[in-house]
Amino acid sequence: MSDWITTRLKSLLTIPLSYGLNESAEDSNEEWPRYIRITDFDDNNKLSEESFKSLPMPIAQNALLQDGDLLLARSGATAGKTFIYSSLPKGACYAGYLIRARFNKKVVIPKYISYYTKGYDYENWKNHYCIQTTIQNISAEKYNQLPIILPPINIQQRIVEYLDTKTGEMDERTELLEKKRELQVRLKKAIVNQTVTRGLDKNVKLKDSGVEWIGMIPEHWEVKRIKDVVTLRNEKTADISESYIALENIVSWDASYVKTNAETEGTNNIFKSGDILFGKLRPYLAKGFLPNYDGICSTEFFVMKPKSIIFDRFLLFYILSHRVIDFIKNKVAGVKMPRTNWNEFGALPVFIPSIAEQQAIATYLDNKCVKIDTAIAIIDKQIDALKRLKRALINEVITGQRAI
Repeated sequence: MSDWITTRLKSLLTIPLSYGLNESAEDSNEEWPRYIRITDFDDNNKLSEESFKSLPMPIAQNALLQDGDLLLARSGATAGKTFIYSSLPKGACYAGYLIRARFNKKVVIPKYISYYTKGYDYENWKNHYCIQTTIQNISAEKYNQLPIILPPINIQQRIVEYLDTKTGEMDERTELLEKKRELQVRLKKAIVNQTVTRGLDKNVKLKDSGVEWIGMIPEHWEVKRIKDVVTLRNEKTADISESYIALENIVSWDASYVKTNAETEGTNNIFKSGDILFGKLRPYLAKGFLPNYDGICSTEFFVMKPKSIIFDRFLLFYILSHRVIDFIKNKVAGVKMPRTNWNEFGALPVFIPSIAEQQAIATYLDNKCVKIDTAIAIIDKQIDALKRLKRALINEVITGQRAI
């Protein structure tokens, strides 16, 4: 390793680091250059097809990418995230929250630097230099000073080829695990949706619900509206001494609470033990919760007190069923800050059996969901272990700690 050197990112560039375009992402014309934003790529250097946006050439030409350009995220929670560009049929340009690095290929292989940014040394550097203000930030000036351990170019090539093979194998294993996870998630949604609209008796007589997106329901179930089975609690307070729940504290689709650094300011909703909370901002995120204590929450929640004809757990499962969420999502589609209102939400139909049957359904779903959630948690641990192993491997190879 005597011929390995430590240098700075700046010394490996052919042109200075460049910021991207401050253009809105509105068009999806496949004949135009793709407009790459931070949210368009993942940690495995894959571009999402679902988020495809493009810009006309007269605008895109001011920030066109070349094969081997490295994009570095400069702000937000993903500051430090990187993406190496490989030529696309119609070309690509990049957005303003990204910084482009273009390398001197006579001294460095761009993909070697891309791998370098996936290792622990880079992670530690990034965490050290993120400016903790309102949002994290790494400027071009900071990126210029990024230390790079650089072997001769022939060794760089060997490293890239070795890591392509080894990380490719790990990525395949991770992808298989992610598919298994997705199957479990779909199974959970299917079980919840089927059970809250059909019940537990597979032989029960059915009738048309009268609601297209629900279909058939058990013949003996009653048709109500959400506003018929709950009372909307409209109590407010400026007292912030109580336990506070923000939208970010509730896990999407999961009806569970996670601790964050969320702080309340100003007026909040009051909730009581046994109330049901549902996030009305971006309702497609399916943020519902059933607290077993009194407290305060963001005014972006509906706070609903169940009446005697509805069992709280049954109603929560119903509200978080994918058919209900999909219907609400379609109602608010196209709005910049989508938010459902009580007139729309309260008018949603809900189909209810007796309290005893509601309780039996909720207990059944609790048990089913626990088993599925346990399986998902095991898969998540396996995925996390693979990702950590991958990062460790990359770091050992690019720092010369592992011979190849």
